[in-house]
Amino acid sequence: MTPDELPRDSHGIRVDVRGNRDLVFNNWHRENLGRNCYVTDVDFLEYRIQGNNILLKAIFEVKEWHVTQPRYIEDCANFKAIKMLAELSNIPFYFIWYEKEGETINRFKLWNVFNQRKEEAREMTPTEFKAFVESL
Repeated sequence: MTPDELPRDSHGIRVDVRGNRDLVFNNWHRENLGRNCYVTDVDFLEYRIQGNNILLKAIFEVKEWHVTQPRYIEDCANFKAIKMLAELSNIPFYFIWYEKEGETINRFKLWNVFNQRKEEAREMTPTEFKAFVESL
């Protein structure tokens, strides 16, 4: 299958054909490397294409609404590593919570990690969040 033949939705966005996350490398890393080797994934790297250039806009770390404890967020090594990556890349780092009903997102909460305290995170409707992301 060539890149032009990848399955896409009506907006031209590539569709996940597997329906689940491939954990083969994740499991290999855990089973074969020492305890001093850490790896994390970045939930989302928001970028734009302008001509022949890729413009990095922001890093998003995303959690469900109920995940609020510091041990799962700002005290976590994963969070600290992603924050460092954003700093070194000189791009914003946003922590995003979402609340869903079934498969539909009802609301978001947005924390600009470098410019706000966590308590100042702003709730947004899906329409407001869409406008925010498109404005980056």
